[in-house]
Amino acid sequence: MTALERPRDAGLKYMRLPIGAYASILHRITGLLLVGVSVAGLRLLSLSLASASQFQRIQVTMTGPAAHVLGPLCVWAGAQHLYGGIRHLMFDIDTGCGRGRSRQSAAWVMALALATAILAALLWP
Repeated sequence: MTALERPRDAGLKYMRLPIGAYASILHRITGLLLVGVSVAGLRLLSLSLASASQFQRIQVTMTGPAAHVLGPLCVWAGAQHLYGGIRHLMFDIDTGCGRGRSRQSAAWVMALALATAILAALLWP
């Protein structure tokens, strides 16, 4: 390449990531999401312990329509992060490191996390 020649576009917007990359990215995103959920949960716990009226207000909020969406979403994030973490730990002991096994485990992680979230949505009070 000469000094005047510009580099070509690598076509990054047209690249397709393998399913393992999506599982890894989701693992990182859900980790960040869980930190925020933990902070919010501790704040709700603190407020609920302040007085009986605060406890009742939070109890009504946690059984409302927003909680029916946010609750299973938080369960999905936890399940995705847990199953993804187990997948990464299995890689650390050289289990499932092949291309085919890696794709299968990524698909299983996503499917199990989705099934866990659906189960949580069905069982949410």
